[in-house]
Amino acid sequence: MIYFTLFYEFFKIGLFSFGGGLAMLPLMQDVVFRKNWLTDQQFLDIITISQVTPGPIAINTATFVGHQVAGIPGALIATFSSALPSFIVILIVASIFYKIKNNSKKDLFFRGVKPVTLALIAFAGIIVAKPTFFVSNNSQTLKATLIFLIVFLGTKYAPKINPILILLSTSLAGIFLF
Repeated sequence: MIYFTLFYEFFKIGLFSFGGGLAMLPLMQDVVFRKNWLTDQQFLDIITISQVTPGPIAINTATFVGHQVAGIPGALIATFSSALPSFIVILIVASIFYKIKNNSKKDLFFRGVKPVTLALIAFAGIIVAKPTFFVSNNSQTLKATLIFLIVFLGTKYAPKINPILILLSTSLAGIFLF
């Protein structure tokens, strides 16, 4: 039964998420907490691991959640079912996109989807920000804020810095600072 539930929930997430992996995180969080599959801290840890491992964050998160819930079969099912809707939709869209490329309704559709996508991505940021910045230990909050500001400003003003180097250096900083 857990395998069917994993497939169903992650298929729905994949089907109704617009805007990429970060936009899927609030929907995953809802399912994970509603089903009591993980704690807040476990979900945050999974998001963090998903961000620093190769591949799309939504697929990585689905894989880790599925593994936590039902082992390797759960990981495979959650991964497959979260990616399947996108695969189906992209096949359909690719077959008709050329026909509608000059259609003004297409542009209106995308104008409507963009704010929703931005809101979902912002909410994903809030999911990660709350336990990162709003902790009872002021020293940890200050350190996390400094790392955030350095990386934010660094990527804004020095965009050629390799993201892998940023992740590795901040991971090492986390080991020594926290």
